Amino acid sequence: MPAPYTLYAGGYEQQIVQLSFDPSLPDPADRLKVVSTVRSGNAPTWLTVVSDGKTLLSTDEWGDPEGAIELLKIGEDGRLEKVGQEVRTGGLWPCHSGLITSTSPPLLVTTNYKGASLHLLLLDPASPSLGTSYTLPVAPDHSLGPHPDRQQRAHPHGATPDPLQRVLVVPDLGTDELRLYRIRHDAQRLEDALTEYGAVRLEPGCGPRHVLFSPLRRQGADDEEKEARLYVMNELDNSLSVLRVTYPSPTSSSPADPPTFTPLQSRVSLLPSQPMPHQSSFSAWHSAELVLSPCGRTLIASNRAEAHDPIHGTRDGPEDLLAVFAVGEDGRIDEASRELVGAGGRAPRHMSLSSESATRGGGGDKAVEQGRYLAVALHDSDEVVIYERRGHEGRQMEELARATNLGRPGVVVWL
Repeated sequence: MPAPYTLYAGGYEQQIVQLSFDPSLPDPADRLKVVSTVRSGNAPTWLTVVSDGKTLLSTDEWGDPEGAIELLKIGEDGRLEKVGQEVRTGGLWPCHSGLITSTSPPLLVTTNYKGASLHLLLLDPASPSLGTSYTLPVAPDHSLGPHPDRQQRAHPHGATPDPLQRVLVVPDLGTDELRLYRIRHDAQRLEDALTEYGAVRLEPGCGPRHVLFSPLRRQGADDEEKEARLYVMNELDNSLSVLRVTYPSPTSSSPADPPTFTPLQSRVSLLPSQPMPHQSSFSAWHSAELVLSPCGRTLIASNRAEAHDPIHGTRDGPEDLLAVFAVGEDGRIDEASRELVGAGGRAPRHMSLSSESATRGGGGDKAVEQGRYLAVALHDSDEVVIYERRGHEGRQMEELARATNLGRPGVVVWL
């Protein structure tokens, strides 16, 4: 039996919580326990575990006068140790970080939502230590979306490298675009590590928030051509989009040539047939996160059915919803398969599968390999809930454990 799982939850009350999850225990009340807490900034709402399992990077959304990134060491028992290393992100409200591991040293890219910029930070995981950093402004000359309150400027909301780490995709909630940056592995200066070369325009007013790539697919007569799917979470219209990602043929291109992005689906709705009984419209609904099973056949997305309030969001009221979809062999979402299930509480801001563990991949742990467990950070309820995915392709959810009073969690990750 594998040892208990370790998870970390960060949020809006200045702390990161270490959790221990043991699904083998008979009493659900014993399965998910707080092990330790450590203070980190004002709002550590995004956490990145470096793949060596010895380093955690905490992004302080409410750093003053700018956002900040703090480095913490992970001990043998999973406990976090502050080492006093922190850098400013050069902008306000850093909301998401992506780790590029194909560069030497690795490169952490963080999006400043309000600062309209990307922050690039070199890492030395062997030390561990934070290296040189650089803030890259997001070009302001793109057309803005139609929502006057949420799309008054560029709002980069994610930084996700493609499976071959040739391109960084940055969803821009303010312009309804996916901004595309080439990753330059041979750059002599950090300022040249990313070069914006294009954008994919999505539906007006959709407000793209986060993206994720499917596993690579091989095609062609020689089975050497590669493609993937890109799934986009659109916050403002509570929908999903799907794009085909096609890599150039290896016989006619450079290994560093970027892929092409072709839209396949748009406005795949996450909404129920009508708002909650106490609501007159869907105007307060804002989708938040999406995950894809390791086999690529099940996609789960979350909705928040009330206006997001980091400080005063209430745990009182009806629980929010998760939308569970089947994904076809061609990577398209089967809209007719959608099942809306309870999220276990209010404001599911972030989710992660056990298959996203930085340190437990493979090794015969089928629960990891199949993404058997789903952890949901319920911000307004101030809880983390863990579900077991059961049934065909893991599309049925059964609650296994929950922990409460965790500092209004906005993110939960597996070690």
